[in-house]
Order: sequence, then structure tokens, then C-alpha cells
Amino acid sequence: MNKFKIEQLSAELKTAINYYDLADGEILFSQNEPSKAIFVVDSGCIKLIHYTDAGKTVNHYSVKPGEYFAEVALFSEIYLCTAIAESSTRVISFPKQLFLNSLEKDFDLSRTFTEQLARRLHQTKLLLELRGIRSARERVLHYLRVMTPPNEKILNLEQPLKEIANDIGISPEVLSRTLTQLQNEGILTRIKRKVIFRSLS
Repeated sequence: MNKFKIEQLSAELKTAINYYDLADGEILFSQNEPSKAIFVVDSGCIKLIHYTDAGKTVNHYSVKPGEYFAEVALFSEIYLCTAIAESSTRVISFPKQLFLNSLEKDFDLSRTFTEQLARRLHQTKLLLELRGIRSARERVLHYLRVMTPPNEKILNLEQPLKEIANDIGISPEVLSRTLTQLQNEGILTRIKRKVIFRSLS
């Protein structure tokens, strides 16, 4: 994914930047709060969640360094979800109207921003597809197949197992048991944060 790079910003945007340092579990903004800015994760991780009218919590996705979030704020008067730091996190903030104006003027910024949105849409579609698979074993296998680069047999897990489990809609315990089962079946081998496939059948 084409990551955000501060050196590519216009002088006007650079002067408007604000930084926020968040502790683990600290809220950056809450659902239905008036939206004034959009953000990029500089370091750490932000989790976006939505609270339904029925009181349920829906996990959207986690945002990693170099990734934008709260993009819908550009076209909404309120934030539509809550942003929570998953670890010690620093975020970069841009006033939303100034950022929107910059997108209209700066082709490189617009292209980077649009690419991230397109990739995030694809990832969201993947997660919806995964959560529609009932079998935990098949759900995990499908995730591994999709995340492994084409024509390769080694997958480096960039996220902790807890985050992967949350993304695909199973508990960390079920994910760990399923990975052990797949290893016992001879389909893969796990070495720390690497998954090495012997077979994907």
C-alpha cells in the first residue's frame, strides 16, 4: 500500500498539522462527536469501532502507521465511529476542509489517498466474505490463502494473532487452536511470526 509521507505534503498542509499522543485505550474521538479533522497514524495503532442502537459493539478495522482514517469526516458533520488507541500511539491531524481543498489541488496526495481508500474497500469486502464462512478451519485457511503473496508459500504475519482473530470474527483461542490443527494436518508450519505452507488443499 502507498503509505502517507509527510515530506510529500504542501507547505500549507504541513503548517496545519497537529500531533496527538495517546495512551493504550485512550479515545481520540467518539461516535457522533462533531468532526473537525481527519488523521494519519504516525506510530502505534488505532482501532475503529461502532456502537449500534441495540448496544452492540462492531469492530471495523485497525489502522497502522502511514494509513489515513476518519476519511468520511470530509463529508460528514459527525464522526460515525469511535477511534481508540490499541497501544501507545501518535496520530497526525489535518483540518478537514483544508485537507479536502488540498486533495483538489495536489495530484500526488489525491492519488495516495485514493489508493488507500480502494485497498481498504477491498480489505473490507474480504473480511465480510470471511465472516460469511461458518467453519473456523475454512475461515482461517481462506484468510491465509488470500494474504499469502501469489506464487509464494511463506506468509509473514504482520498483525498479532489477537488482531487477526478480531478481523475474521473468531476468538484468539479458536484461531490458535485452528493454526495448531492445520499444522498437525501437515498443511503448514509456524515459525514465530511466519507461516510456511506445505499444502493449501
